[in-house]
Amino acid sequence: MSQEIVKQFIYGAVMMASVVSGVFFLKFWRKTSDRFFALFAASFFMLAAERWFLVLMPAQGEDNSWIFSMRLLAFLLIILAVVDKNRG
Repeated sequence: MSQEIVKQFIYGAVMMASVVSGVFFLKFWRKTSDRFFALFAASFFMLAAERWFLVLMPAQGEDNSWIFSMRLLAFLLIILAVVDKNRG
């Protein structure tokens, strides 16, 4: 198997796991209306979109810094959710 095919398969698996995690947190947000779950769901959907763009981009792949800024924003949302929840 080509290394590129394996890389795209792994990106797809991570994207699927991110979507499932986002749906999981979205379900709890709909039950509780807690902003914590909404921010987590948004961050996991953003991580899924980031992987989608990595698969769709031509051979450049990971050279696009704007794609990785999406990942940074997703992790900042997770940090914001945890800090907001523990703020009191």
